[in-house]
Amino acid sequence: MTSFKKNFLSKNPKYLDKVYNRNDYDKTFVTPKAILHWSGIKMTHTITELQGKYWSVYYWFEFVNIFAAMCLEFLGMLDTARGGTFDDAVKIFRMMPCNGYTVLSLIKSFNMVRYRPVYENLIDEIGGMWPDGAVGEEEHKIISSALKQINFVVKGYYYCNHYLLVSFLCPPFFQRIKGLLGREWEMMLHFFYWLPFNPNQPVYFEILLTIQTWHAIIVIWLNMSGDLLFCLFLSHITTQLDLLSVRIKKLVLVSVDRQLPDHFPLGMLSKDTERLSAEQEIKEQQQELAEIVKRHHALIRLSKDVEDMYSFSLLVNFLNSSIFICFCGFCSVVVEKWNETAYKSFLVTTLSQIWFLCWYGQKLLDSSEGVSDALYKCGWYNASKKVKTSILIMLHRSQKGVSVTTFGFSVISLASYSKIMKTAWSYFTLLLNIYNK
Repeated sequence: MTSFKKNFLSKNPKYLDKVYNRNDYDKTFVTPKAILHWSGIKMTHTITELQGKYWSVYYWFEFVNIFAAMCLEFLGMLDTARGGTFDDAVKIFRMMPCNGYTVLSLIKSFNMVRYRPVYENLIDEIGGMWPDGAVGEEEHKIISSALKQINFVVKGYYYCNHYLLVSFLCPPFFQRIKGLLGREWEMMLHFFYWLPFNPNQPVYFEILLTIQTWHAIIVIWLNMSGDLLFCLFLSHITTQLDLLSVRIKKLVLVSVDRQLPDHFPLGMLSKDTERLSAEQEIKEQQQELAEIVKRHHALIRLSKDVEDMYSFSLLVNFLNSSIFICFCGFCSVVVEKWNETAYKSFLVTTLSQIWFLCWYGQKLLDSSEGVSDALYKCGWYNASKKVKTSILIMLHRSQKGVSVTTFGFSVISLASYSKIMKTAWSYFTLLLNIYNK
């Protein structure tokens, strides 16, 4: 059978576009897994116990370093605040987004280590639902569209974060190169750590610059991998919900007649499907509905797992995001010159991060509500009483949208994005007016 399928597909290349397997699913996780690997977190890798201990020590060494960096940055902010001038306030504005990103990286990475079995189960269980073989036209449109979207998000967010790294890390190195070339240069570091010694001394400066560069790379990588995994999980769950809706629409077939023209969606399904005897049809419907209910419950449970893992980090992220956007916008307009891009790239990265999180949160809501629409349109009135009762129960459950929340305070959706932008704009205009006075 397998050889026949391969021969058929090789002779009919137009069908290859509608054939999917587990590799298509696994490819979407390549980038975040690689980032996690270099960040010291091994996800879905088969390693020995000794290797596991090595990677655990490496991660906790990073964690302690980043935590120390966060504390030093916070002490630097307190020390700067003692000055009391507006220039000191501007310096604090430049420090706050960096410190906030550091806090987020600690929370997200800790959750990935703490809930590693849950992460791995999510990847494996959703992968087990992935289509294997040829699919119909409607399923093909859903899968191909979802893969294009998530691949665009992964690549775009990856390059956006690395541009942020380059724009943020380059200025101190450019200044150091100018000094090595014998030209006048300024000693500058990436971050304003509070230190009990003068960091501008020879050797001390180079060591500290190297350590801060490493801190910046790890912080960006941990944040990026956590965000990408969140988007990937929701993308694949929404894809499965959309495929489930298509499956539900084909559950009950209705005879094409004057009340149901053959050009209606339900009429097209009924016309193109071979009819069984009444007894066989009822049995098939009951079996198919039982599988649909199991799949629906599994997807709701997996969505809850995602919420349990991310709800606290999302709460911190969304509370800080308005301040991030406000201060990055202020630094881009007031502090940076037109040809400096550190905080401009910081602003773009923050906006894109919040957008992607809210976009996939909205998609989860829409796809879960789409299940109830599919149940209503499936020709339930032509089913047996037992199937009608089961459909009614599932319809009541599916009318309650599946969502991810910020620790129960708000639902992640495009409405959340709108609120964040309004709040950030209010803070920004207020800060700009104070500065202009």
